Amino acid sequence: MNNNWNYNQMRGGNNRGRGHGRGRGSGGFWPQRGFRGSNWRGFNRGGPRQNFDGRKFNQQWIQKTKRDGPSKRLSEQDIGVTEYLSDHEGFNGIIKSRFSDFQVSEINEKGEIAKLTDLSAPEPPVDEDVVDDEDLILNKYNLEILPMETWDNINKLAISPEKLEPVKVDVTGMSKEERTKIHDAVKKAFGESIVGSTITENDKKFVVFEKYRKGVRIDNRVKWVWPGEYVRFIVYKENCDTMEAAQRIADRLRLNIKPSMVGYAGTKDRRAKTSQWFSLRKVDPRKIVNACKDLREIRVGNFSFSNDNLKLGMLKGNVFRICLRNVTASDECIDNACTLLQKNGFINYYGLQRFGSRIDMPTYEIGKKLLQGNFQEAIECMLSECEDVLSAYRADGARAALTRVSRNAGNEARVLRALALRPHDLLGALDKVARNARLLYIHSYQSLVWNSVVSERLRRAGRSAAVGDLVPAHGHADEAIEEESDNDDSQTDLQNDEPSEDSTTAPNNIQKPAEQTDTPAKKLIPVKVLTQEDIDSGKYTIFDIVLPLPGYSVEYPPNMIDYYKELLEKDGLKLDMKHKYKSYSMCGGYRRCALRPRALEWRRAHYAHHAHDLLLSDRDLLDGRSAPADDGKYKALLLTMTLPTSCYATMALRELLRVDTSSDNQALQNNYHEDGNDKNSKDNKEVEANENVSLGEKRKIDDDKDLDDDLVKKTKQNDDE
Repeated sequence: MNNNWNYNQMRGGNNRGRGHGRGRGSGGFWPQRGFRGSNWRGFNRGGPRQNFDGRKFNQQWIQKTKRDGPSKRLSEQDIGVTEYLSDHEGFNGIIKSRFSDFQVSEINEKGEIAKLTDLSAPEPPVDEDVVDDEDLILNKYNLEILPMETWDNINKLAISPEKLEPVKVDVTGMSKEERTKIHDAVKKAFGESIVGSTITENDKKFVVFEKYRKGVRIDNRVKWVWPGEYVRFIVYKENCDTMEAAQRIADRLRLNIKPSMVGYAGTKDRRAKTSQWFSLRKVDPRKIVNACKDLREIRVGNFSFSNDNLKLGMLKGNVFRICLRNVTASDECIDNACTLLQKNGFINYYGLQRFGSRIDMPTYEIGKKLLQGNFQEAIECMLSECEDVLSAYRADGARAALTRVSRNAGNEARVLRALALRPHDLLGALDKVARNARLLYIHSYQSLVWNSVVSERLRRAGRSAAVGDLVPAHGHADEAIEEESDNDDSQTDLQNDEPSEDSTTAPNNIQKPAEQTDTPAKKLIPVKVLTQEDIDSGKYTIFDIVLPLPGYSVEYPPNMIDYYKELLEKDGLKLDMKHKYKSYSMCGGYRRCALRPRALEWRRAHYAHHAHDLLLSDRDLLDGRSAPADDGKYKALLLTMTLPTSCYATMALRELLRVDTSSDNQALQNNYHEDGNDKNSKDNKEVEANENVSLGEKRKIDDDKDLDDDLVKKTKQNDDE
């Protein structure tokens, strides 16, 4: 078995090198949980194997999913990313050389920045029902809740050795809160000896109390005393993605909480250090702190309460803190490039993370086949991530292919099980794929069209507003631009939160029945077409212009509608993007052509060792780590900027550096520190000698080094071929 390849599989398919992809691997939909290097090294030493959550892995399945060699990954040109807004001399700087070089802090709807500063759980407020109420202290029974006669009957029920009839209290017309007060009062008086329940008989509601006996379900609800139905807390995580963090927190709580019950506003990148808000309904914050205290890569704190659950999109943006390593340009060149980025902004392209990592099967190809109605081809493309599974499916059908996947393989297993039962029901089988994963493919195709159109628009009309462009109508210029409804406006790769690109493994979400999955179209902002008079007024700039993602609810710009039509008709599609099956009809949306990063700041730093952390994270500050020394022969550029949702920070960095941001290109630069003179021994001695690098960091450095070496080797192999 090729261990390097298997590590690649566990780290996220072909997305192994610098983590520029979404940790999702390729265009397929295989579950990739992102194994840690240290866990993987012990995988083949004999005996049963487990991942970090203790779940057993199917080693036979891993062997069968091997692909023949690495795939060369997508380049920017493949996804229509070709233009720039500024004309300046670019320079080299390695993007995301280490996961600690990319740090993201979420901005909530109130404009607050997520920063973990307090790991303690709040103390519960005093129960007002039992404070300063002499009657409740002196008397066992609360006569304001129930009459004395009812209390006597419940008392007889509790003390009688004989089996008595349950006590029924008519609560018809009472609110849930009033019924809860009755339950709480009886529970306070009799503890677990009396069990209460609410039933409906002949259109009437009753609270029924009976004596506890074996087989009767105990009411183990705890009175919720906190000032909001939902507890919110900041989750700091490193080197794991948002859905993995939700899974691990849910597993630790062991309260029948599924990952889908954990609320969050945006999905943050795996290969990064990020801080964001989570929410849970009626879970004591002390339990959350206790459950998460031993999670090595996750910390929780800064608890608050709200009556609203967090949902995708409930954020204003993200603050990015980025370290670009091995910058060799002059200070003058760096300052000029940063100033131009601040002034001229960047093209709001969808980044590479949106499209998977496999050049042989990017996500937009699968999306195109779904939109064309080529469901058989779409299914085969999805299965193509595992050649043995695809071969078995083509040769012997779904039942044979099922034997090649693990029982917990996720979406592909659901599709194959559905096809095993109904081989010709392709649409029904695709409905078994989690809706956000299906939409990922379709929106990827829309994004490809958008990228191609914005590049063509800039080639045709340059960087100024032109007749025929679209802008938000008067009074709507400051509104968030609505995009296609895919919960996509909240992710970060390096996307300002790339929206569920992270979603190819999102299948933890509870799926609704197929007939309930269609969501109503968003109400898009109104737009106006610019006239010559508008252009002459000088009111509009490139930052006002929006371009539509193709769909049935959008207005197309007169100066670009011909190009939209050309692109779509080439793929056998129409401008309205309507499909005979409603769930594959696309509403469309609008996206700004260009953006300026807000609060852009930059400074240079110098470092002696390629693996030293140059940015202090929330965790570092809590642990009292000091800022790294600003010395050494290598130069880094440290950037801080704020971006709205659904924007890719990589595209801002591309404008700054004027280099290809693909992970293939970035990984080839990451061996700058190697001089060939016993480099491994030298590096390890330097790491161990440096007080700012912990043993845990040393392990991560080793892991990163292995990944770098392997990726560079395989990338060069592809180039040679």
